[in-house]
Amino acid sequence: MTKPQPESELMTALRSSRQLFGHVFAFSFFINLLMLTGPLYMLQVYDRVLASQSMPTLWALTLLIIVLYATLGLLEWVRNALFGTAGQRFEELLSDRAADASLTLSLRDAGRSTDRPLRDLRTLRRFVAGPALGVLFDAPWSPIFFLVLFMLHPLFGLFALVGGAILVGIGLVNQRATTQSVKKSEDLDREQQLRSAEFVRNAEVMEALGMRENAQARWRERFDASDKAMTQSGLELSIFTSGTKAFRLFLQSAILGLGAWLVIQGDVSPGAMIAASILVGRAIAPIEQAVGMWRQGVAARESWNSLRQMLEAAPARARPMSLPPITGRLKLENVFAAPAGSKKPLLKGLNLEMKPGEVLGVLGPSAAGKSTLAKVLVGIWPPLSGHVRLDDADLASYHRGELGAQMGYLPQQVDLLSGSVRDNIARFRSDASDEQVIAAAQAAGCHDLIMRLPENYMTDVGNGGTYLSAGQRQRVGLARALFGNPNFVVLDEPNANLDQPGEAALQQAIDGLKLRNATVIIIAHRPNAIQNCTRLMVLDGGEIRMIGPTQEVLAKIRPPGPTPTVVRGSARIVESDG
Repeated sequence: MTKPQPESELMTALRSSRQLFGHVFAFSFFINLLMLTGPLYMLQVYDRVLASQSMPTLWALTLLIIVLYATLGLLEWVRNALFGTAGQRFEELLSDRAADASLTLSLRDAGRSTDRPLRDLRTLRRFVAGPALGVLFDAPWSPIFFLVLFMLHPLFGLFALVGGAILVGIGLVNQRATTQSVKKSEDLDREQQLRSAEFVRNAEVMEALGMRENAQARWRERFDASDKAMTQSGLELSIFTSGTKAFRLFLQSAILGLGAWLVIQGDVSPGAMIAASILVGRAIAPIEQAVGMWRQGVAARESWNSLRQMLEAAPARARPMSLPPITGRLKLENVFAAPAGSKKPLLKGLNLEMKPGEVLGVLGPSAAGKSTLAKVLVGIWPPLSGHVRLDDADLASYHRGELGAQMGYLPQQVDLLSGSVRDNIARFRSDASDEQVIAAAQAAGCHDLIMRLPENYMTDVGNGGTYLSAGQRQRVGLARALFGNPNFVVLDEPNANLDQPGEAALQQAIDGLKLRNATVIIIAHRPNAIQNCTRLMVLDGGEIRMIGPTQEVLAKIRPPGPTPTVVRGSARIVESDG
């Protein structure tokens, strides 16, 4: 079956509300028809009530317009509710795809991680649910008012047509003159929002290193650029909105003058003159509103194009067939891989086999490709070529949700998600039991640590886990990695922030993984992390320089005598007591 193109994804989501839009179109007809209530009331009051001095007629007309205006208000309320429902449905249909696109694009290039698809979707939802779309549904019914003006007198109709044509011309000039400036303003505003979030996120470092004023000056430059562009585009738009409003007021006053002349000529009644003034304002109202809401229209169009491009760059993946639970058998076949966003391989021709129950320690200097290897092993970064296989199946053939639940991964930099300690250990699974969460914490040796927190497992970790120390985050991250008893575990520098009790807990956790026959890969700088490894691998320059049983490899890289440092090739392995 052919996958829908990204354009059709957006259009399909929009078309899902076509029945609602059909109702909106019908409501718009009756709403615009009821807009004639005011002019017709004026016409009857001037021409009948004042001429006849009839109070019953006045009361009857007044009661009638009360009913008509109440109906108008009800129809407007229902139409606005339909717009809101359409916007909500549009967002619901695309929210998962937008979230997937954000995550996929951020994984491809962590330096340019973005939530723009989600923000674009929210902009489109507001546009669909807001008043701007109502203008489009009102515009087709403007001819009703021009027709009534012609019925009152042909000169009224011609006057309104000429005035409307001039306003359309002003709108077209507005489009040509302001589109680029509004687009630039919106782009700079999005950039400024990203930089503002980064600015606040690094408050502690800036304060500690005396960077606050310098960083604030850099932020201020971007803020001022965004503010200047927004002010400039606002001034340009205000020229046209103010001009449109002034011209509309002129038309309403001028048509009174035309009406007065026709009254003097005896061609129309005074009531028709007043009604014509109101009708011409209503006839050209959609044009005036369109000019006033031009910024929202441009923003919606940019968001539509941006979301379409990003969905195209991150197409929906077909759900693969469910495979049997993994045992942890690993095989790398001539793997070349690079960090996200790069095409230059950092890992070159890696071949490796591991059986369940083996614990492999990976050593090497900085920039040797160790963290890249960790991300490739768990499927975060796909290899440029070659295959990473678990139980003989390529990682790409697994459903990511099913595979990830069977994996354990502790990244080099442990960031927790906003929520409780329990939420994070349970990987935010709503069906996770308390027993499973406690078992994972005990396996990681951090149950006692958690029990000493203010609210133990229900303690809020804060944004990114900032309420916990680096060591606490690392130990909670280890418990998260061990949740669900995974058979394949990758730990990237798991002892980087650990104290002595934390080191002991880590070794117990590794022993526990060995006992239940899990496959474990440990990326290490500090040798304490590799003391329970069954094999060691030395990675340097993206290539495997050495691999074998732990003691054999240590004997080769550790020279005799007291010197704890050895250079092999370009790899420099440092032994220490931690």
